[in-house]
Amino acid sequence: MTDSVPADVVSPPSKPARDFDGLYKALLEAHPRDALHLLCGARLDGRAVVLDGPTEQPRQRSRQRDKVFLVRNSDGVPADIYHVEVQVQRTDDFQERMVAYWAALALKYRRSDHRIHQVVLWPLGAGFPGRFERDQVRLDYRSVSVPDDLDPGMLLASPLAPLALWSLKPPRDLAERVAERIAATSAIEEQLVQIELGMLVGGSLALQVLEALRRRGMNDVLEQSESGREIARRNREQGLEQGHIDGMRALLRARYGELADLDDLARQLVDSDHDGNIARIVAGATLAELRA
Repeated sequence: MTDSVPADVVSPPSKPARDFDGLYKALLEAHPRDALHLLCGARLDGRAVVLDGPTEQPRQRSRQRDKVFLVRNSDGVPADIYHVEVQVQRTDDFQERMVAYWAALALKYRRSDHRIHQVVLWPLGAGFPGRFERDQVRLDYRSVSVPDDLDPGMLLASPLAPLALWSLKPPRDLAERVAERIAATSAIEEQLVQIELGMLVGGSLALQVLEALRRRGMNDVLEQSESGREIARRNREQGLEQGHIDGMRALLRARYGELADLDDLARQLVDSDHDGNIARIVAGATLAELRA
């Protein structure tokens, strides 16, 4: 058997929101078996069928679980219910919400052979340890720190490869291997999700992934991503600014000759009032007046 997830649910959005919650959920929906195995520690045989479960809490539709998967084994009974929550940082009410989520699932799946597994993914780490106790209630759940607990090698060999970018022990060719996995993905919707998720790591690592994707001829896909459009916008703005600086430098050199602080003065005049300073120079302002 193969995974069976409703077609109108599994496809990641063509313009995914640039947040961990939305991008993780899109990745989970597209690759439920990989996600359950690598992120939740589930052991699935080849006959198990993975179904999307309900995420809404009864009579409380404003509060939703992030993802629920039902694993139906060969006997046809969905014996395992996996509730996956994505949480970037601790909140005061988070563990109480986990109890409420468990209770709602327990009310829906009341058979004794229904096993409820709760897994919390912390994309940046530093999460709760996975145990909540209060009065006579105790709840244990699986708490997974993406930077600390996941094997980057296993992630890189899967469609969840961008998650390896947060690993505390990454391989040296990390960016290249992530880009290779993204480029090998056949569906453009999934590529966009993976690209957006990879860009969330930020800093030089995100730029390395971006350049690796460009070397693989993925400019067309990058232009369709929110990150790609933002980068293009910044490049246009930087190009316009650089053009203003180059023009101001040429004007200063023609009017005052070579100056020791030519580059700094040109940038200063562009930043303060580009058009106004050009008018001042043309009108005969002295260097002292320009530098004041």
